[in-house]
Amino acid sequence: MPLLSKSEAARALGVSRQAVHNAIKENRLSVKVNTKGVECINSETMREEWAKNTQTRIGIGPKAAGLGKEKKPLRSREERMAADSDQPRISKTQESIPDYDESRARTEHLKAELLELDRQQKEGLLVKAEDIALEWSEIITRARTKLLGIPTKAKQRIPDLDTDAIGVLDDIVREALEDLAVDSE
Repeated sequence: MPLLSKSEAARALGVSRQAVHNAIKENRLSVKVNTKGVECINSETMREEWAKNTQTRIGIGPKAAGLGKEKKPLRSREERMAADSDQPRISKTQESIPDYDESRARTEHLKAELLELDRQQKEGLLVKAEDIALEWSEIITRARTKLLGIPTKAKQRIPDLDTDAIGVLDDIVREALEDLAVDSE
């Protein structure tokens, strides 16, 4: 009967040394004292005891039942799934939680859409709405400035225009700009 140290047993079982220590402390693994007085584990019975007395999922190991509490027998995955399929899963907000596959598919679809938008933006097919609004604002401001400058340019090019004619031209341009401003609102 070959004996193993706690570290060797942990490596053989694929768990931490602390897990082996806890299993010994909770009498889930039996120990033998070797000739040097060191606690060791029997390598022949170790795996059988571990499998019998220890759950493989974290946080579900055997625990002592409290007063008046009986342990429920563990259910197989199929039994749990069958019981869960009868009732819809409900979150804390009482809304139905979608199936994992549905949620995953929705997430992947949204990621693909974001990547497509990013690609189109990098190719110059999409631009930000703020950039468009800023550019249009600049275009309209330049056009307004040019239109308001028409009476002055007319005076420069036609020197014999009197101030009344220039005033009339200025009024016509301003009236046209006001009409455009009212139409755009």
